[in-house]
Amino acid sequence: MWALEELASREEQERLWLSDGSSGEVSSFTEAICGVFDNGGVSRALDSNGLPIELAIRFKELSNYIDKVPQDAPPQEQFGHPAMLEITRLSS
Repeated sequence: MWALEELASREEQERLWLSDGSSGEVSSFTEAICGVFDNGGVSRALDSNGLPIELAIRFKELSNYIDKVPQDAPPQEQFGHPAMLEITRLSS
């Protein structure tokens, strides 16, 4: 849930992705994605058809938009990427 909340909030993204770590909290676009799909078990659930169809469709759509944002780009470029609007909408 924390990763979806992070992807759903521009404020959280800016706070965490631009952090120097001095607050004890830091994250990135890649960490948030892994938090949803890998650590959160969504990938396994999608592979095993373990999600209701509506959720599976939403997560697949989210994944498609995530694929459009370069993971190696600086956070400022990720924030401004057109796909982030849909990522934020779908994550919320």
